Amino acid sequence: MLSLFPITLAAFALLAIIIILLVRTTSLRLWQGVLLFILPLILANLLWFSWLHPRQERQALMEEVATQLSLAPGYRLLKVQEPALWQLLNRELLHKRLEGVPANQALGDMRGWLMDLVNQRLTRASDAAIIDYIRVSVEEMRALQQQEPQRCFRFLYPQVNGGVNLQQVLSPELNQRDAQALETLLQQSTGNEQPLDQAAAQRDLQSVVEKLYGKWGDRLQQLNMPADTAVDRGAMCAMSIDLYSGILALPDKQAANLLRKMVSLTG
Repeated sequence: MLSLFPITLAAFALLAIIIILLVRTTSLRLWQGVLLFILPLILANLLWFSWLHPRQERQALMEEVATQLSLAPGYRLLKVQEPALWQLLNRELLHKRLEGVPANQALGDMRGWLMDLVNQRLTRASDAAIIDYIRVSVEEMRALQQQEPQRCFRFLYPQVNGGVNLQQVLSPELNQRDAQALETLLQQSTGNEQPLDQAAAQRDLQSVVEKLYGKWGDRLQQLNMPADTAVDRGAMCAMSIDLYSGILALPDKQAANLLRKMVSLTG
């Protein structure tokens, strides 16, 4: 983009020369000449700072936001796979940046916007992709549980008590693995839903739950009522970690089948 500064500077230099000539050759007084020079200068500054400069800054930020989304693992695939969602995320990210939210924090704040899409894709993803995604999620649960059980609960149930910005609370290494798992999941889930063996999923779930009952007993029922204010949220996170760890301990094909069953029932 051509800078306006050299053009503006040349225009004011020419104006100054014209005014000097008018003062010398006409009845125009010096103070009138100074006024004629200052008024356009004031108007030009008002135009620049109230309209042109903010517009250029906004345009530059729009381009920066689009580039950020186009490069971020996971999000970049949405530009082709889910263009309507990508545009929505682009507008929300721009809104956050205009409010002064740092780039990485703003992107982390929006991770919850992908959960509906992720749940849809989990039923269509390959065995390897769904297992890797859940395995990384379990590691994140463990890390959040060690920091503060409430964070783990918010990660599991953002619809109950708001989500958590993983960019701010987890290590860069774990965030990188999370982004890669998300990208792989989106890459390997563009086809139809994977076949689901309902009977096998029910048997495997019963087997996993029976083992958990030995540790948690009837408290496991709390997993069905996360919005109940009487539940122990720290215990719910620990039970969820045990539940998913038990599923991941199954052979890969069985684990993926059971995870798809759970997603289809609960999202």
